[in-house]
Amino acid sequence: MTQKAEITFAIEETVVLKQGGKIMTSYCPKCCEVVEMVSPDILALVSGASEREIFRSVETTSIHFMEGERIVVCPNCYHRWLLEYRDTQICGDV
Repeated sequence: MTQKAEITFAIEETVVLKQGGKIMTSYCPKCCEVVEMVSPDILALVSGASEREIFRSVETTSIHFMEGERIVVCPNCYHRWLLEYRDTQICGDV
């Protein structure tokens, strides 16, 4: 008689920001909606991009940002910009 055992592992990941990050709710005129604006370090952490890449998109006014105590950016704009940028890179290489 053969016995089988099935083992299932569940993996859960938690990101804890201890310092520096800022999140605020604001209206984004490029998205035409109220969004959670985040600081570039948080966006870099969750998107896998470098902070430099995010600041580059801010400098070219490709994404909506606000300056105050710290700069905050719209993650929706960044995501849209990233998709458009990659599309132009792919089309430009053909």
